[in-house]
Amino acid sequence: MVTYTSSQAAEPPAPVFSEHHRDMAVKQLSLSHLSVEVGHFYMEDLEGDEEPILTQFERVKPWLEAAKASVISGDSKPRVSTCFLIDDYFQSWPDAPEIMERLLRLSMRAGVTIDYVARESACARRKDGFAVAELLATRLLEEPEPDHDTGGRPPTIATGWLSNGRPARQATILNAMEAHTWEAPLEYGKRNHSIYVDVELWRDDAEPGADREDALSRRQYSCPFLAAVWQLVRLGLLRKDGIPALEVTDFDGEWKAEWSHFPDIIKVNPNAAPFYAYQSLSIMPQNFLPIETAVRNIVDHFVFERDVMAKLDRRAQQENVSVPDVISQRMSHHFLPGGK
Repeated sequence: MVTYTSSQAAEPPAPVFSEHHRDMAVKQLSLSHLSVEVGHFYMEDLEGDEEPILTQFERVKPWLEAAKASVISGDSKPRVSTCFLIDDYFQSWPDAPEIMERLLRLSMRAGVTIDYVARESACARRKDGFAVAELLATRLLEEPEPDHDTGGRPPTIATGWLSNGRPARQATILNAMEAHTWEAPLEYGKRNHSIYVDVELWRDDAEPGADREDALSRRQYSCPFLAAVWQLVRLGLLRKDGIPALEVTDFDGEWKAEWSHFPDIIKVNPNAAPFYAYQSLSIMPQNFLPIETAVRNIVDHFVFERDVMAKLDRRAQQENVSVPDVISQRMSHHFLPGGK
């Protein structure tokens, strides 16, 4: 797990993984205290009956109000923004304006104001073609096996898989009369017992020998991987040369016919608090719990840029806001019982 040690800490700073960019200017962001993701639907859900959509927003509302009431804002007036991630990466339906009208109308009817709408496909590649997901892919640090590394597992960048430990092992016994030997999986940094997680980050469909751009254009990212990008974007931590990997565009009053023509993040509420925030909360049905467990595993292996973290940390200190050093602890969830 990659952690951050504040410059104000009393103890000497712990070893950290960092990367120094001598000439990089880190963009100062307007920040909310809390970014709340108000529900999640697959695209076919948004195409279906309105009642389940309305019902989910009605179930989100009391938890959104509780989050607003309990946000820790230090010396400042609480700033809470809401957001919604459109599932347009795996399924891109053509009737985008109708879906947006339905989404915003039903959320408003349930008393849930959506401030910002983002496209999941933008977490893979921006509207301008920049490969956002690769920013995260190249900043993942795998944990070495504590006692000895056999070198048998290829690196994440080659396989597209990331674990929090060592998988189960089974010895190959040539003599059929002998019992097979089995060694249990191991979670590195476990507390008493292991919870081993192994996450598929992407799948490559390019032919062997394809050039990098062709390979990346055919790479299919997993839902947990794109959700990890989404979390890091909301926290203002995923940057390209000091600038947020995804930036906000004001709604121009017209929904484009194709999702790919949408800006990456759209501000739909002119009075909204800032999109980026010190901490995030995602409220969603509990069937997304396995995905979010995988998201935490990915974020725990993210190597942050020290200059970015330091700037966010100073802002928090100036506002007397306490922000956890561990990035995944800046993320919280509330899972709605039942299904959709």
